[in-house]
Amino acid sequence: MSMTTRKKYRLNKKGKVAVIFIFLMLIILTYFTWGLISNQKVVAKNSNLSKTSSLNYEKPSKELVKKPFPVQRDKVSKETLKKDEKVISPLEESGNKDIEPPLETGKIVYLTFDDGPHPIASKEIIELLDQYDAKATFFMLEPNMNRNTEIVKTMKEKGHTLGVHGITHDVSKVYKSPENFVNEMNRAIDSIHEISGINTHLVRAPYGSKPYITPKFKEASDKNNFILWDWNVDSRDWQLTNGEFVENTITQVNHLVEKEPIVILLHEKTTTSAHLKRLLQYFVDNGYEMRAINEWMIPVQFK
Repeated sequence: MSMTTRKKYRLNKKGKVAVIFIFLMLIILTYFTWGLISNQKVVAKNSNLSKTSSLNYEKPSKELVKKPFPVQRDKVSKETLKKDEKVISPLEESGNKDIEPPLETGKIVYLTFDDGPHPIASKEIIELLDQYDAKATFFMLEPNMNRNTEIVKTMKEKGHTLGVHGITHDVSKVYKSPENFVNEMNRAIDSIHEISGINTHLVRAPYGSKPYITPKFKEASDKNNFILWDWNVDSRDWQLTNGEFVENTITQVNHLVEKEPIVILLHEKTTTSAHLKRLLQYFVDNGYEMRAINEWMIPVQFK
């Protein structure tokens, strides 16, 4: 082989080696570049997941926020409930102004019954409420509770809310002074506790808070942790005793629906229980829910 041929051979060999080296380097470079890109995608994905998780944690859904609070305190010793302690609702305690109070508008009615228990009417009312899957609130008079203790216990067992309406239902006595008002309500509260084990703060002033609950009465009421409830639908069942109260109630409810919470005033009377089925049937047929009030709700009061 000539010298010239040998030089050409060596050059060709070196060229092939260089090509192979460059090819290998390209493969290695491509591999590392692909790996780097993949890692960046994984990091970005994890970062997005982390952000999403953080947002979901910081902003719970409304369903969680609107979880109902306990209806009433059950079997709490009197020593635990000191009269000088302020009742603080979970809404106040949480400090979260975005939480909506559980007193709702829409096709929801809050049935309330005054003046009981009545030995006949109250049993009929409880049976009808059971039949229509309805809950109610009973504002009761102390003498009637003591005469019908089993009915009070049944109200509790059926999941209804217990409140007080005083002792005498006599304007000249109950509103003689703030002390008289407080004493009547506290005696009635003690009776509910002794009969059922429930410690209630729910109070309905006889004939409503206006004009009787003056600033001095309100101050005494607040000091004793009373939660005063009025109403915005007066059935007038005490007056419309032949059943006309049903149409009267329906007319008022239809006027208020979707505008404000609906709290209906009824009474534990035989003339009411005789026609109550028709009212409950109307609510069921027209998609209304019938609920009891509780101590965490913002009460409806006369302005």
